[in-house]
Amino acid sequence: MSKNPNQIKKILILFCTFIVPLLFFLFLASGKVNFNKLPILTTKVLDVEGTTSFHNKVSVVSIVGESPTVETYQKVLNLYQVIYKSTSKYTKFQIVTILPEEAIGSIEKLKKELRLVGATSLDKWQFVTLPTEDIKGLLASFETPSVYDKGQGVTNVFIVDEKLQLRGRTDDEDTENGVLFGYDTGSIAVLKNKLREDLKVIFYESKFAVK
Repeated sequence: MSKNPNQIKKILILFCTFIVPLLFFLFLASGKVNFNKLPILTTKVLDVEGTTSFHNKVSVVSIVGESPTVETYQKVLNLYQVIYKSTSKYTKFQIVTILPEEAIGSIEKLKKELRLVGATSLDKWQFVTLPTEDIKGLLASFETPSVYDKGQGVTNVFIVDEKLQLRGRTDDEDTENGVLFGYDTGSIAVLKNKLREDLKVIFYESKFAVK
């Protein structure tokens, strides 16, 4: 016996009222793994003094040594091409490149190299010079295995959130103990598949606005 129109209408109303919301909830729940917070690795990162600060910013921090090489410049260009171009749209994002006071002349050289690849605006890329001992102290506050080389600086870059906490991974498949403190700027794959994706997680969890 066929159902009358009223019965069909009731079934449709029931479906829309209970089943559709349930399916939608299950869909969202299935994707929750993609939105887990990025682990906090260190809680007491030192701030830089002066016009640049880590407070209320999500900062990608790079450290350059006294004697930048062609490889150094290439790594900076990698950072620009893969990270800065796609992430500077976030209002609280910045890259902070730290150099020893002896290398202050390298700032213009770095900016020149960036302009050669189309960097017309670097308003969210800060260059800071510090005494060498202060740079070592900053790196020590990250509590990372990375070591500061006076000539070349540090290969990896780091994520410091708006509360001066170092963020990274605790389940990284490419490190011996799974803890990823910093991201190798010499690897496009690491920048694209790890650093860029981890920044997206931070921006999502903090609900930062897009400019």
